[in-house]
Amino acid sequence: MRWKNSRWVAICLGITVSNSFATARAEADAASTPEQVQIWPGAAPGTEDWTGPEVESPLPLPYVQPLHTVTNITTPTLTVFRPAPGNANGTAVIVCPGGGFQILAITHEGLLVAQWLADRGIMAFVLKYRVRPSPGFRTPPDIRHHPERFADFAHTMEAGRQIAVADGIQAMRYLRANAAKFGIAPDRIGIMGFSAGAMTTMGVVMDSEPADRPNFAAPIYGAMEKIDPPKNGPPLFIAATQDDPAVPVTESVAIFLSWTAADLGAEMHLYERGGHGFGMVPRHQTVDNWSSAFEAWLKAHNWITSGKT
Repeated sequence: MRWKNSRWVAICLGITVSNSFATARAEADAASTPEQVQIWPGAAPGTEDWTGPEVESPLPLPYVQPLHTVTNITTPTLTVFRPAPGNANGTAVIVCPGGGFQILAITHEGLLVAQWLADRGIMAFVLKYRVRPSPGFRTPPDIRHHPERFADFAHTMEAGRQIAVADGIQAMRYLRANAAKFGIAPDRIGIMGFSAGAMTTMGVVMDSEPADRPNFAAPIYGAMEKIDPPKNGPPLFIAATQDDPAVPVTESVAIFLSWTAADLGAEMHLYERGGHGFGMVPRHQTVDNWSSAFEAWLKAHNWITSGKT
């Protein structure tokens, strides 16, 4: 697959974030969730020679609590966020953090998102897909003003994207096979992601067999392969900002137009300001409303319901 091309990774991590971080309680709840499951029955295929422990680092920013990142992920896992007893509705969502396929922005694009979903009755699973830093990784400047460079830049990340997509598809298989164990409905499993995680999300949608395809998906400031959508592709929720300097907003528009041309359901929300990597961090811009729009979309499709399971 061809895509048409460090500040970018820093932006993917949310370094441009300012203003207050969700809430201390949400971060504490997210960090205290210990339940993890491995998605592959043995060593993940293709990276059997990867070694070393995971490395987690704080990312201190002005006016916000530290964001955490993690890298050197050799064994991909799902971290489980269960709704409160009596509040589960049978829906599940796999959450894919971004990070340029070098690291994972695990807090504001992963754990806090999963807690937000669990608070609404959805069982959430944060996917720690395989990543490790690549020496010499660089991002071309001015992608916002030169969106034609994005495809070439994305091509440099293709090996990492393929690994992440393989983990995403395996995560879908694992949840469908273990739906009864988790108390979720096998036909109510979605996937969402941010930046590189959104590229992973779209890879799972585009490259999986029908049995492994998610029932809905949400690529947030992401991009997709330049191929036709799958027949009976799932409905999409898309969100991005016009001033995104890392993944051009035109990539999100292309996803929407591709789904529209295929007569598939898609809803898109574009915001004037907010930059890249907003995740669950307020920017005091209209982009802060993206999660409310997402919640309304989930309710409209009955993924959030009043009924409990």
